[in-house]
Amino acid sequence: MIASAIEGRVRFRHPFLTDPETLRAVAEQVAALPGITGVDGNPRTGSLLITHDARLKTADLLAMAEAMARKVAPEAPAPARAARPRGRLKPGQLTRRTQKFGLATCMAGAVATGLADTKAAHLAFGLGLAGFAAWHLFMYRRRFMA
Repeated sequence: MIASAIEGRVRFRHPFLTDPETLRAVAEQVAALPGITGVDGNPRTGSLLITHDARLKTADLLAMAEAMARKVAPEAPAPARAARPRGRLKPGQLTRRTQKFGLATCMAGAVATGLADTKAAHLAFGLGLAGFAAWHLFMYRRRFMA
């Protein structure tokens, strides 16, 4: 339920908060509590960010949130999430995925053939790994040189 907590700030996440009406109702109830200085909700992520006075303890906030969740839970079932359609990969995504797959495959192959003591295959996988690593370094050269 608590996604993060620091002094004076707590973020709650719950599936019921993905419903905009439920989120609005909970945010209004929380904002009316003493010691609360700000409430910001996001139905897309199902989260509620609460800023509060430092005298209010996180444990007290959690107890209040659980009490509210018990009140809201029977009334508002969690909305079913529709599966996102998977589209084609963009060229940059395909390049990065190919690099990662190539690096991982060559690394695993080099380790396996090194343990199996097959020198020719180990050399081939090692050269492949070096090639993918060079490609990777070339693609991210601006980050490495910054």
